[in-house]
Amino acid sequence: MDWDHDHFARVFNDLYPDLCRFLECLLAGGGEAQEIAQETFLRLYRKSGPRIPDEEVRYWVYRVARNLAVNQLKKRSARMRLLGTLARVFTTPAPGPEAALERAEQEQSVLTLLSALPAHQRAALLLREQEEMSYREIARVLEVSESKVKVDIFRARKNLKQAWVDIETAARKVSNGPRD
Repeated sequence: MDWDHDHFARVFNDLYPDLCRFLECLLAGGGEAQEIAQETFLRLYRKSGPRIPDEEVRYWVYRVARNLAVNQLKKRSARMRLLGTLARVFTTPAPGPEAALERAEQEQSVLTLLSALPAHQRAALLLREQEEMSYREIARVLEVSESKVKVDIFRARKNLKQAWVDIETAARKVSNGPRD
């Protein structure tokens, strides 16, 4: 497929920053996000065959990037970890420097909880919460049905909330000490 330079530059400039952010969270940092994003756009630029319609390019790019990221995670053979910035999606910001320690503990707890989710639930939740994609858009990116996306996101949220409640309950028991 031959790209017009200006058209490709527009597509790249529109999608690259959000794609990198998505990949950084999916890959838990490590400096691989930009490399995978660049590889994705290189594949788009070199793609042979019929041109992808403009309304489909976003889905194609996210799908290819996700697949490349999953392959990278398999190569690492480690459980997926997410960046601390993702914790801001699920926790309330702590006011002032006196709460910095509490904030760091919350972020670590959320990262631990998120890393325990199955990869398909994590990916669907990230695309919904961070990239603000609709269920239909997520289904297209992940190549699954819209109902599967809804179920995965529902289960991910339910599991996160329950695990968060369990952590807070355990923390309260520890802070209250044993009762006589």
